[in-house]
Amino acid sequence: MSPVIPYTVRPMEARDVPAVAAIERLSFPAPWPISTFWYELTANGTGFYFVLLRPTERPGGGRWKRWLTGMLGLPEETPVIGYVGFRLLNDAEAHITTLAVHPDWRGRGLGELLLLTALESALARDPVRRVSLEARASNEIAQRLYRKYGFRFRRVMPGYYRDGEDAWLMDVEVRETAYRERLAELRRKLEARLSAGRPT
Repeated sequence: MSPVIPYTVRPMEARDVPAVAAIERLSFPAPWPISTFWYELTANGTGFYFVLLRPTERPGGGRWKRWLTGMLGLPEETPVIGYVGFRLLNDAEAHITTLAVHPDWRGRGLGELLLLTALESALARDPVRRVSLEARASNEIAQRLYRKYGFRFRRVMPGYYRDGEDAWLMDVEVRETAYRERLAELRRKLEARLSAGRPT
């Protein structure tokens, strides 16, 4: 029986876009404008985006908090603490376009949970055989995570980011049964850590 983790990942909805765009601005020196997220959700038929929600509150607690927030005229706190998205480039390749976790929630394995979600979702869209992404040349933490999931460096993309930093193009072959089994094992280990509340 799989351990129960206190986080929820679900498809991104239009109501999530303001919170997602806010996390984007906190996470990247050259963030996507909010219009890009609207486009991905409403006009790009090859895009798939997901949000990560913070742990649910105790029974009844959320209802009371929403009532008090409404009575005081305060903006309702968003449950969105992270997001990930990918596009299908063709029948054989999916490309992870964005992944971020709110700064207050980093260091808990949640970026890994989002990466795993994207990989599993891409694999469900047979006949995808390869998943690719870009990582900043300076982002060693992200590069370590991607290598853990089998991504390999392919080439440098000079000046890829708007601030002039190079990107590393990385990809992984996902069609083999061994890779699917590896993902399943990585999920089991991650869920065990998240359910125990251990940082990763």
